[in-house]
Amino acid sequence: MPTDKEYTGALMVEIRPMAYEDYSSVVNLWHEGWHHAHAHLVPKEVLTFRTKKYFWRWLDQSKGTFWIAADNDLLGFVSTNGSELVKLYVSAEARGKGVAAALLTHGEQEISANGFIQAVLFCTAGNSRAERFYKRQKWVLDHTFLDKLWLPKRAIGQFPVDTHCYKKALVSSDVSTSKNPIEQGGTHVI
Repeated sequence: MPTDKEYTGALMVEIRPMAYEDYSSVVNLWHEGWHHAHAHLVPKEVLTFRTKKYFWRWLDQSKGTFWIAADNDLLGFVSTNGSELVKLYVSAEARGKGVAAALLTHGEQEISANGFIQAVLFCTAGNSRAERFYKRQKWVLDHTFLDKLWLPKRAIGQFPVDTHCYKKALVSSDVSTSKNPIEQGGTHVI
């Protein structure tokens, strides 16, 4: 499996594809990170569907590709699907040490390597830490819209929240095979 080793300030991290052995750590970090960043921004009724059990289900249903950053422990992860940077979470201990930037860059490179000239990501409006981070990383707020939060199949109800759509132009080594994300289609969930 290909891996990247990057020096991010005080840490030497390995970025590699997520393996089955990583699932539990990813779910734990994702659950904790989601609650820290989003729980206060969504209707309370959604929290019924944000237990670890549902994060396991969410991971199982994911169509994205996941990469993790680790030294001895999981520091964070990023996932992509087509032109979309779907998820980016970093442990509290790794924040401010360059891990998020390294994962974001890795995700951008994966999207570009798959022939896309523009990347897109969606962020719940009000997630100010993420909003500031994406701005620093040269992502541009394109528009804000009402999006429905992920719910398990057969769940009753819909929970729309204001969602920011950020975009970033990517450098592609072969413009002749580059894909426009608008032509790609697809959906996303937050």
